[in-house]
Amino acid sequence: MRATLLCLAVLVVGIPDWVIAQQAPRTPRMPATRIAVYDSRVVFDSMPERGAVESEFALEQAKARTMVTAASDSLRLALDELVKVEERLTLREREAGKLNLRARELLVEQMLENLDGVIQQRLEALRGPLLRRIREAVRLVRVRQGYQLALDRATGGVEIDADDAIDITSAIVSELRRASADRSLSTPGSAPERARLLRPNG
Repeated sequence: MRATLLCLAVLVVGIPDWVIAQQAPRTPRMPATRIAVYDSRVVFDSMPERGAVESEFALEQAKARTMVTAASDSLRLALDELVKVEERLTLREREAGKLNLRARELLVEQMLENLDGVIQQRLEALRGPLLRRIREAVRLVRVRQGYQLALDRATGGVEIDADDAIDITSAIVSELRRASADRSLSTPGSAPERARLLRPNG
């Protein structure tokens, strides 16, 4: 009789929510994703090796432009010389001279067209090792501080508004400087390495 009354009560009132909650399987709570931000422009500008790379690039860029200018000047001189002696040349000699000048002119035009591309490729080649070091430093700092994701403020064209507490730019700069100092100490022929080798034992 008592069991019958309980069944009737359940049918009329319904099962309480707390009973349903206890019976329902519990879904494990996923840990929150920790996100950090950094500014790769600030990091790159702070790298100790940046100055040497930019100096080398400026020197190579100047050399490339000097080569193109020299080729253009040489072509102009050759044209002037042909004009001076053209009247004394045979028809075959004049045609050969013009063909030679045209070939040189095409070469100079090709050099001018490719100059910017070649310069850009060289810049990317020089910056490549630095960018790889930045990526490695970002990964080390992110893992060390327990972040699952690091967003770069300098890429994507999206303004990132984030609390300074999750900005790891300074930590990345410090990591890069530490790594740079370690490389200097271990590089044969460097001043710190020479001092270590010359230091008396004990």
